[in-house]
Amino acid sequence: MVPLFEAFYGQWFGEPVTSQAVQRRIDQARGIETFVVAERAGKVLGFASLRLVPSLDSTPYAELSDLFVARPYRRQGVGRRLLEFVETRARERGADRLVLTTGLKNVDAGRFYRALGFEDHALAMKKSLGGGKSSRLREIRTPRRAVLWRRDEPTGTESFLLSGDEGGWHLEGDIVALLAHEPAHVRYRIVCDPAWRTLAAEVSLERVGVRRELHMTVREGGRWWVEGEEDARLRSCTDVDLEISPSTNTIPIRRLNLAVGQESAVTAAWVRFPALTVEPLAQRYTRTGANRYRYSSGDFATRIDVDDLGLVTRYEGGWSQEAATQPDAP
Repeated sequence: MVPLFEAFYGQWFGEPVTSQAVQRRIDQARGIETFVVAERAGKVLGFASLRLVPSLDSTPYAELSDLFVARPYRRQGVGRRLLEFVETRARERGADRLVLTTGLKNVDAGRFYRALGFEDHALAMKKSLGGGKSSRLREIRTPRRAVLWRRDEPTGTESFLLSGDEGGWHLEGDIVALLAHEPAHVRYRIVCDPAWRTLAAEVSLERVGVRRELHMTVREGGRWWVEGEEDARLRSCTDVDLEISPSTNTIPIRRLNLAVGQESAVTAAWVRFPALTVEPLAQRYTRTGANRYRYSSGDFATRIDVDDLGLVTRYEGGWSQEAATQPDAP
């Protein structure tokens, strides 16, 4: 269950996703939630949870609180079977209707539920109650710097935010660019620990009316999991590197903390665009000045200038910093 919980809840889980933590969450929900898993040949493909809600009406209603299918098993009827099972249990327990909420921008989920008979019937609203542990977990981290990057060839812009908390560093970017000569919109979020070791990354790509997602997590012993499956090729990787963003150069620069004149070889989990494939990539960073590095990989080499936080100000032949805002100190 750990890879599925990592892929579905991500950093909103609020703690490291271990088998013990997952079991504790399931135990806590016992008697409140009905938790269902889909298995095939002993392998967990997905899960769903159902909650029966008493009300002042004559009959209770049921709520589908969660439904998730690991990416390799989607479009194989797994989600449909989970939902059919949940509907049956809801009827058996006396519910006269089944409700759910899904994000307005989650177009694929909307199509899936409508195809199975669900209808739009209400506007879901929420208000943070504050003060509690769960609400604090959802607050934005302390912002450190907002940056706008631009590149000319191929055309692209990125709005980026670096933030941090006691648990580490968060890199979030919103990119509008040409990918394979077609307009594309990319959003990503990367989480690193306080020492700048990569913990997780999630990417969404919208291009030509199609949205795709990528979820990666790094577990104990440097084991990289991509969409709920371990990728053994990435065992030697120390950082994640997004092919189309200058932000991920900051991760090895901050993690290595090289002195001027020092250099270091690294292997990154390189995310390619627009395919959203991942492969190991050997790289080398050499610090040639207080705010300057030489980056090389294979036959490619370039100069990178950075600011005091290690964020790119100029990537020779690529991105340049158009503007930066440093929030007031907390």
